Amino acid sequence: MGVIVIGGGHNGLVAAAALARGGQAVTLLEGRDCFGGVASGLLHDTDSFSPEIAAELDLASRGLEFQEPAPVFLPSREGSGLLLHRDPRRAAKELGEDAEAYTAWRGFLERVRPFAASQLNQLAPDIRTSAPLLPLLRRGLALRRLSKQDIHELLRIGPACVYDTLSERFQNPLLVTALSARALSGTWMGPRSPSSTATLLLGEAQSGQEVVGGAPALVAALVAACESAGVVLRTCARVQRIQVNQGRAEGVTLEGGEFLSADRVLSCVGPRRTLLELVEPDSLPIREAGQMANLRLRGTLARVCLELSGPMVYACRPDLQVTRALIAEDPLDLERAFDSVKHRRMPSELPLDIRQDARGATVLIRCATMELKGGWTAARRGELGELTLASLEPFVPTIRSIARVTGVLTPADIASRFDLEGGHEMHGEISLDQLGPMRPSLTLSRHTTPIGGLYLGSSGTHPGGAISGRPGWLAAGVLGRS
Repeated sequence: MGVIVIGGGHNGLVAAAALARGGQAVTLLEGRDCFGGVASGLLHDTDSFSPEIAAELDLASRGLEFQEPAPVFLPSREGSGLLLHRDPRRAAKELGEDAEAYTAWRGFLERVRPFAASQLNQLAPDIRTSAPLLPLLRRGLALRRLSKQDIHELLRIGPACVYDTLSERFQNPLLVTALSARALSGTWMGPRSPSSTATLLLGEAQSGQEVVGGAPALVAALVAACESAGVVLRTCARVQRIQVNQGRAEGVTLEGGEFLSADRVLSCVGPRRTLLELVEPDSLPIREAGQMANLRLRGTLARVCLELSGPMVYACRPDLQVTRALIAEDPLDLERAFDSVKHRRMPSELPLDIRQDARGATVLIRCATMELKGGWTAARRGELGELTLASLEPFVPTIRSIARVTGVLTPADIASRFDLEGGHEMHGEISLDQLGPMRPSLTLSRHTTPIGGLYLGSSGTHPGGAISGRPGWLAAGVLGRS
């Protein structure tokens, strides 16, 4: 009967391709009319996608290429702003007195990256067993390969807030802001939140080259890999129920009543939706039901699309051709935006993550609370689009003459359009208590469930992340060995 994969986002596509290449008969079901999930019309960064997975799935033969990520430009009202390259040698001229410290910081990240990446590329440790120390000791040995100084520094800064970690190293607030922003993706945090340094290290461990052509090119390559491997691909096939008989999954029922049988089911939609909505309540033990009920999914992401009649010209650097930009001059701008999230209000000024191409610009806003007072009405949606232009105008004075807002996705829109509970793009917040052996919970982090033949493989499971493919890949490995 084969395997059914629920959810045609990038993790579902990765898992389906991996299983089919391993000899499984796979059917991939996607409720929307297109594949890709958050990689299709929401997120625009692809530098966290695993190059190892790309190689294993031979995505290069499907046209996938990688390149160094574009530098990020942070404009300022005073001065010439900051064009930040990841490579410290290319960044040195821009950084001035911070150049040496930035080189040291990048060197530290490169030294700890192999250890961090090794945790991301393997199953979460099973700390429920009677002998939990062995896997932890193995991982501890990997840590010990670092120098004592790096180990001390890793343990010192990991629990700290990213504002303190970076401010003690760098003088330029634009640099601190640029680095802080990476720490906040998928979290419910500001730069002054405890443990935000740990989420920064997690993001940096997953970052590398980006996909040429962005998320659409990645989705196209994954779909082609599935087709080549013989995966049966179905869109507009929304699963209504995972059928469980005598404690084991035996297939799914689609909206409309069609039943599809399967030996095993891999769900690459959110773990809470999978276990609390798609499975009958009496099929799930009380412990796991309670764990899923307590999972935090407070979405803070919105997206605004701009149609441009000309390039955005930044007043502080008019001759600069900009692909990526971050509108925020100080890390405290990010903190004030998070204050608005905590108080369920619209920020007065929006930090903006911008990617521009020949067709226009996409703007990600990570301070738009799902729980806005009064709700996300059509009027508030329009207000968010207007605030986007207003936040850009001090830096791009001509923005209103060249830009037209063509689409606004509020957190409520994201929840509805992408079937994301809480409007959260990662099916669960990134935080220390929702990572590793605790993602999504202590008994579910290794992709199996108490229901026989039912597995979890979305970014709501270990190791999380945005567009990385790792959760789907790891889940496929567990299912394939079962």
